[in-house]
Amino acid sequence: MEATMTTKEKIIFESLKLFSSKGYDGVSMREIAAAVGIKGASLYNHFKGKEDIFNAIFSEMVKQYDHAAVLMNIPMEESEQTIIKYHNIGENQLFNMAEGLLGFFTQNEFAVMFRKLLVSEQHKSSLAANCFKEYYLEAPILFQSQIFRGLQQNGDFQNYDTGTMALHFYSPIYYILSKFDLGYPYEECLEQLKNHIHCFCALYCK
Repeated sequence: MEATMTTKEKIIFESLKLFSSKGYDGVSMREIAAAVGIKGASLYNHFKGKEDIFNAIFSEMVKQYDHAAVLMNIPMEESEQTIIKYHNIGENQLFNMAEGLLGFFTQNEFAVMFRKLLVSEQHKSSLAANCFKEYYLEAPILFQSQIFRGLQQNGDFQNYDTGTMALHFYSPIYYILSKFDLGYPYEECLEQLKNHIHCFCALYCK
């Protein structure tokens, strides 16, 4: 996030920092207020409670991701324009996009803390589980399936089941991201990503 933040933005950021290190249930509103540097009662001028803050964290993550995607010139909505954008995309271009996204999810402090929070809390909090399911499981597969279907219709991709293709594309990327979280060197993860994109294109691109 920006170096200069509003009080509301600072509440979101400091809450995420606390949640990702101590767990959602292990953090009180009083602790959040102390981290932000305001009185406990002042928190309620901005948020109704912890769940409201959690939802704001999720919205901020989506906002930052969308902003990064725009900077990397990555289409994020399934549409005719998006299909055109991906039409005749080469292996190098696809790798550059994937590299940009890997960089965002491993180097952006907010994104790293957000993922840590969801991974650690998904089995304890239905709120975290639903966010994890939507953001890291369902949405990527749905979006990629739609894109691959459009590319098939344009003659760019082989005529295989698009849901399976999406799994083949996304699952190794999530695996590589998980390896990074466990301490594997970034360059090793990047090389594995490059090999994955090469094999995927060899299998499915016409």
